[in-house]
Amino acid sequence: MLKISKLKKIKSNFPVIVGEQIISKKVCNSLIKEITNSKSFDDMIMGGRSRINKGSKNFNKYISSSKISKKLFSTFNSQSFYKKIDKKFKTEFKANTWESLFKPKKFNKKKYTLKRKVNSKELKKLLGKNYKNPNLNLDIDFSVSKGGYRLRPHRDDVNRLYNFLIYLSDIPKKNGGSLTLYKKKANKNLRKSFKRFPKINELDKLKEFTPKQGSVIFFKSTPNSYHGVNRFKEKNCPKRFFIYGSYALNKPVIWKYKNFEYHPHIVATKKRMLTSFHDSNYLLKYYKLCKL
Repeated sequence: MLKISKLKKIKSNFPVIVGEQIISKKVCNSLIKEITNSKSFDDMIMGGRSRINKGSKNFNKYISSSKISKKLFSTFNSQSFYKKIDKKFKTEFKANTWESLFKPKKFNKKKYTLKRKVNSKELKKLLGKNYKNPNLNLDIDFSVSKGGYRLRPHRDDVNRLYNFLIYLSDIPKKNGGSLTLYKKKANKNLRKSFKRFPKINELDKLKEFTPKQGSVIFFKSTPNSYHGVNRFKEKNCPKRFFIYGSYALNKPVIWKYKNFEYHPHIVATKKRMLTSFHDSNYLLKYYKLCKL
């Protein structure tokens, strides 16, 4: 179903692999039909993105009645496929790259990252303090976006190792909805912190991906993996159908780059928000003197 061998690395300041025609048009059209036939969605976020999220009763009903979606989900929701992706990144990025300090010990097919509203104190308790011996799970949603959908530049949740995006429909460039990768403007060898939500004037555009049917993007969810989606305009254009997911730990990821370690810091707030909306910055905790 997926032609992993066609995925190739691109020039970026964090590890990214991409490829076109990774999934056939026939499969993409079948997935679009199944998402369209879904009677309900779990939520709508970001100005127009409707999601069917792993872990919900609605998701289980959707998978049980959607043959192609079930097959794709089964492929991704396996330790063997995760290992293939992990190996692909190790092959493409052999030196001086970001790595998780603590490797996952077990792949749990039934687990998923909870999507519920908590304040920062509750989130810290949920994440825990012991980051060793983490378990791994797949998070995934089947999504469709209407006009108005956009996503400001950010880095994803602190428990994510890899993120992926599968485009199911072609979107003309003039209609927006493109995934944009960013990097910090200042050229520094060593950064003491990485904000989760940097200001747009702090960033430079690295690469823009116009949605093309069957194209796939994987990237490591490193502290500097800034990305966003520009505003989607639906006029004279099909809806933006896509699948978004990640391989996530049940604990925060401690990232290592060369001899440097970065640990997450949850910004204090009494406001109750979805875990994915919390401001969590990565701070330099440890380093050895080395040649950069």
